[in-house]
Amino acid sequence: MTTTIDRERPLRRIPLRRRRLLSAGAALGSSLVLAGCGDDEPAPAGPSRSGGGAFPLTVEDKFGEVRITERPERVLSLGRTDHDVLLALGVVPVGLWQFIPTMKRGVGSWAEPSLGGRTPSFLKPPFDFEQVASLDPDLIVNVQSGGDETEYRTLTDIAPTVGLPGGAAANSVPWRESTRLIARAVGREAKGDELVAGTESLLKAAADRNPGFAGKTVSILLAFGGKAGVYTTGDTRMQIVTALGLKPSPYVTELGDDKYFVELSAENTGDADADVVILLSQQQLPLAATLKQYPQVAEMKAAREGRLVFPADPSVGLALSSASVLSIPYAVKGLEPLLREALG
Repeated sequence: MTTTIDRERPLRRIPLRRRRLLSAGAALGSSLVLAGCGDDEPAPAGPSRSGGGAFPLTVEDKFGEVRITERPERVLSLGRTDHDVLLALGVVPVGLWQFIPTMKRGVGSWAEPSLGGRTPSFLKPPFDFEQVASLDPDLIVNVQSGGDETEYRTLTDIAPTVGLPGGAAANSVPWRESTRLIARAVGREAKGDELVAGTESLLKAAADRNPGFAGKTVSILLAFGGKAGVYTTGDTRMQIVTALGLKPSPYVTELGDDKYFVELSAENTGDADADVVILLSQQQLPLAATLKQYPQVAEMKAAREGRLVFPADPSVGLALSSASVLSIPYAVKGLEPLLREALG
């Protein structure tokens, strides 16, 4: 499958060097060119210095094929947690979506060491495309995104853009898939495979250490604004905890995976009960104060019987929500003893 890039809109203060990169990857009103096709195609540069990748290369997302002609040096991260993958690969982005305001450097505590002495520029949706262009990116990654086509087409006017993978749900790209896609785009495919294998080994080791997790049911709730909701089997959070041997509660299973999150009414919050319930909150309050604000959760059987897991360290919940190769080890380290205690 190929795609065409809309060039009717004027380019937004794009440096000449970037325009040459774009013109090499796509012509006005024409489809992107596959690597190795055509007499004018530049010869492959061989393995890049970043390890394992050879440029030019082509990756595929929801919208078609993305041509990347040279090893990117200025990568902009716009997907919710794409920056974690880049940092794990050794790439510090020039800018990122600071989706949690308390993250003063734009990333979680698990990722801060990978920034070194650099702090990227911050962006937030709806993205200011003038700001995007001013950062002079030669590659934009917007993988863990909503997959909006209008946004995507505008971003491709600025630099080659890797968006939501084909077949993936918005904002719920499995961590393996996002890691491998981003790794290939920056020419570090072998490193991406290593990260995936290492994370899988970590999850398996945690499951092996805790045979009591096997077959126990779990629900993951989010408390927000006086309301509560539950994450479905399509969400990355649930995919992580089930890798530890747990299985979705019957209610969560019935919800399917068309949506990643479903709001619960006060009356049916108890339907999401399970052998263990993990409670996340947008407010950084102690458990007692949180349950006082959310009596519908306090009344759940899991809460009354001490099977409610509520990480005191808010970064544990954020790491679980980030669900990246950088954050998963942090989340597992924080959750493992809490789950073990809750399940006896």
